[in-house]
Amino acid sequence: DIWFQFDCTLHFNQPSFAMSDAEESLKDLLTTKIAPVLGVFTSEFLALGPLSAVLACRKSKSLGELNPLIFPLLFGNSVGWVIYSSATLNPYVFAGNAGGVVLSLFYLLSAYSLTTCSATKSRLEIITLFLLALWCGVGFAAAMMENKALGVNIIGFLGNAVVFLLFASPLLTFSKVISTKDSSSINRPFAYCQVLNCATWFAYGLAISDVYIALPNFVGLLLGLAQIALILFYRAAPPEEQLLSAAPDPSSLYAKFERPSA
Repeated sequence: DIWFQFDCTLHFNQPSFAMSDAEESLKDLLTTKIAPVLGVFTSEFLALGPLSAVLACRKSKSLGELNPLIFPLLFGNSVGWVIYSSATLNPYVFAGNAGGVVLSLFYLLSAYSLTTCSATKSRLEIITLFLLALWCGVGFAAAMMENKALGVNIIGFLGNAVVFLLFASPLLTFSKVISTKDSSSINRPFAYCQVLNCATWFAYGLAISDVYIALPNFVGLLLGLAQIALILFYRAAPPEEQLLSAAPDPSSLYAKFERPSA
């Protein structure tokens, strides 16, 4: 059966030149040890991205422009990668996403408590419960499979699907920047951090031949570089002309929220 023999790893032709033992050891150290450690720290830094906006909303007791519907996806994404780390026995992936589980749950609960629209509350409940039920079912099924590689593939495929849903949000930011010719809505420190984060995880994914780590981080790296290109091409508007406050703008992670009618 072709499906059960599926091995989702990356295979590369060996280079024609030989590396010395020292060079090989250094390459291994950089890609399989240093890169994932940097990835852990940058992942946790990115997980803190919405914190200031959420705390501001809690202080004002209003969501304002904040879109709460992204938080179930952030939560489901972090939970999925924690499950994937357990299936692959990968401590780096676990460390890079465990904080995201806690923080995204805090964001989700905060947004839910501040949401006054009943339709939005229902959507938050449906998305969150669906993702939790899905991950519980998939995680249990994968653990019970005799073919462990197949279980890992299923978890990795689903984890990538959630990641690519999250990638829709930066695309909306790109459209806004291009239409207004103003890059002030892009949070610069987080754009640079995203490039570093995705580059380190992409290198690590290649080093351990894990397409489920390499692929989404390659796409994330391209999106991060695109954000930096927009920053360089479209200068930010002067502070007095900016409609947004100086606080980190969450639009790089989630779209502007328009309240649906209750």
